[in-house]
This record gives sequence, C-alpha cells and structure tokens, in this order.
Amino acid sequence: MAESPAPGTAVARCHCGGVEVVATFPSRFCAHCYCWSCRTSHAAGVVTWIGFRREQVRFTRGEELLRAYESSRGTVRRFCSVCGTRFTFESAHGNWAGEVHLPLALFVTPVDREPSVNSFPAERPGWAPFHELPG
Repeated sequence: MAESPAPGTAVARCHCGGVEVVATFPSRFCAHCYCWSCRTSHAAGVVTWIGFRREQVRFTRGEELLRAYESSRGTVRRFCSVCGTRFTFESAHGNWAGEVHLPLALFVTPVDREPSVNSFPAERPGWAPFHELPG
C-alpha cells in the first residue's frame, strides 16, 4: 500500500497506474450501490463508492487519459482510456450535484470511513452479495 501524500488525504489509482487522484477528507459518505447503472457500468454485483465535494478531489496524474460517458442525462462516468478502469461518477442532480464519487476499491491508501449505507438495495439481483451494515 502506498503512503498518503499528506495527512488528511488518500490516493486512488486506476489499474495501470496512469491516472491518480488525491482526495482530501472528510468524505461525504461511503456506500454500497446496487443500482442497475452502477452494476452494469462496472460489470459487478455491487459498487462501493466514497463521495467527496468536487473541490476535495485533485488529479495528480493522467487526467488527460480519462474519457467521459454520459450514462444518463446530467450524469457522467469517467474511465481510464488505457486500462478501462471506471474512475468517477459525477451528477448534476439532487444531493450529488457538486460531488465526485470514486470507487472505494481504487484507493491505495486508507480512507476516513467505512461503508455505512446500502443504496438502491431493491435493485440488487439475488446472486449479488448483500452487505449487512451496522446501525
């Protein structure tokens, strides 16, 4: 695991290492998402996101490698054009406006919270894992 570049921050990288981001704490949430859009764009049963305000996220390497895909009106998902790693979720809608959501699995240094919410649990397919959360 890499060392955090500064106290109060964490580093995330894509599979090939070409794209790197530093996120500054505090994060806004950490959630397991079962929605169809997240599951199909990541080819996974569940995607765990950690959310930050846009100004808390700084690309330190490879931002030019990112490509964008508008998965629904006003919602953009970005991915590394070299290795295909899904990197960000950004939406102009509701509570998510002004935020950048990053897959928790991309962090190579510790973050400030564990998942505490199951988002869209009604959309979870029966074969996907379900995460019992405290509280």
